[in-house]
Amino acid sequence: MTIPIWSKVLAGVLLSGALMGFAGFKAYSEKLGPLVQEHGTTYFNGDGPVSTPAVCKSESEILAAIKQVHAKYDYRAGDDLKAFEQRAAELKGLPPLNIEALYVITQDDRLRDGEMVLFIGLKTDCVTTVFGLPTKLYHELAGKSESG
Repeated sequence: MTIPIWSKVLAGVLLSGALMGFAGFKAYSEKLGPLVQEHGTTYFNGDGPVSTPAVCKSESEILAAIKQVHAKYDYRAGDDLKAFEQRAAELKGLPPLNIEALYVITQDDRLRDGEMVLFIGLKTDCVTTVFGLPTKLYHELAGKSESG
């Protein structure tokens, strides 16, 4: 009993289609992996590192840490903070920080050659925001000249 030629061709086409589909799926899956960009890594579909809940650091702990590294800082709260946020929005389109107090570490024992400042934002006596900005940009947002 011989197998008809059309069934051999059909089996070959199905096998090659399945292999090509598998190869395409594998390539597409790798394409959906994390996207590494200049400003960080973007993860899709809930992939990525598991984030642990942030531990609340109180304002007194932040002040103790600032004192420990002999830091100089700017403090903003109330109307001063609102004015700073408004200026940042107008000049650079930055969103509001949604904080009640802001410490900006401008100088410390280990501050990267003065090229960066460290923002520490507090809400209800708990650190909620920490990020860095170039010193030049901070001076622009704060309305300061480069010399001070």
